[in-house]
Amino acid sequence: MRTINFLLISMLVLALAACGSADQNGNATNDNDQVGFASVDDLDFNETESGLKYLIHIDSGGEKPDMEDILSLTMVYRVGDEVLFDSRDAGMPMFLPMMEPEYPGDIYEALSLMAVGDSATFLIDAERFFLETAGAPELPAFLEPGDDLIFDIKMEAALDEAAFAEEQQRLMEEQMQADMARAEQEEDLMLDYLAEEGITAEPTESGLYYVEREEGDGAQAQAGDMVAVHYEGRLLDGTVFDSSYERGEPIEFGLGQGQVIPGWDEGISMMREGGRATLVIPSHLAYGDRGAGQVIPPFSTLVFDVELIEVFN
Repeated sequence: MRTINFLLISMLVLALAACGSADQNGNATNDNDQVGFASVDDLDFNETESGLKYLIHIDSGGEKPDMEDILSLTMVYRVGDEVLFDSRDAGMPMFLPMMEPEYPGDIYEALSLMAVGDSATFLIDAERFFLETAGAPELPAFLEPGDDLIFDIKMEAALDEAAFAEEQQRLMEEQMQADMARAEQEEDLMLDYLAEEGITAEPTESGLYYVEREEGDGAQAQAGDMVAVHYEGRLLDGTVFDSSYERGEPIEFGLGQGQVIPGWDEGISMMREGGRATLVIPSHLAYGDRGAGQVIPPFSTLVFDVELIEVFN
């Protein structure tokens, strides 16, 4: 099994987590800066001898990559109009090494038809892609044998080993600068929020803002206790991303055991049973520079209204 399979497995995991969340509006485009897509019913495909269906949207006349070149790609793959993966969501190119095809009509045969600067759409057998190329143990439940994956690809560059190392370094530096800017912006947004809400509480040593709304009269929550907590979680703009109230039952977890974000472990430990509080949790005590799925962006300060229902000693 090729080492690239591990990358494709990671892509699959991300795809299933974000299934249907990417932007699905758009049409086939001739814009060199974009990968666009339309219903396959609207496309007039060509076909290779192996049966691979393809349509070149942009024929740049550029050079074809050499074997073992590292390809910098913008890639979207989907089933019908439902996007499973979009490399643009990561904010940087996707990299794949150029290889000989594993079987007729696979993704590597598709890439061999492209030159740097080209964009194209391919139909690739979903079952063979997941089982053979991606090395998945079985076909995902939302697919059936005979289904096609629609790949929309733009080949941005073909890099040798040295050029790839330089590109990685450049992207890493860009990412670090972007992270620093977003971290600074987060603090400004959090301070604005505190001022708008009239929150004057001083942060704890870690940076957590704890605002008691109602003092509890029950047991003090301590590390090692099991606790039941009702909560609503919001972004600073008021977007609710999770609520135990909506589900109709509190969450139960072991306090101080890393089962929840650090801001929760600290904040709940400051409460007594029956108490209510608001926790303003900066990202370094929550989901940091990763964010959480499609709901919580990186460097997001989170606001939780929490109610300590019960402490289990």
